[in-house]
Amino acid sequence: MSSVQRISLNTIDAIHLVQVQDILYCKCDNSSTTFYLTNHEPIMVSRSIKEIEKQLSESNFLRSHQSYLVNISHIVEVNKTNNYSIILSDNSRIPTSIRKRKEITQILLDK
Repeated sequence: MSSVQRISLNTIDAIHLVQVQDILYCKCDNSSTTFYLTNHEPIMVSRSIKEIEKQLSESNFLRSHQSYLVNISHIVEVNKTNNYSIILSDNSRIPTSIRKRKEITQILLDK
């Protein structure tokens, strides 16, 4: 991943150019996805998480759950006693699906 890779997020009000490394995680809600960032208010776009996952496939992201896409660079802990929830650098707790736990564990142990 290049150090200045950016993604454009098209909202009703603006087109936001966001550094990929500033994305903590993405959460989908039906057909819209909200980007949670390190240095900005959340940004909601009218795109599915599947589309965003494809766009970020070359970057350091993993799908922890049907509704969540997480930036691996911001993971500080996986809490095994709390249903394998992922703790991020801003203390956000991200759920993991049971089906994804083995894959997540393997990805993180390989880092």
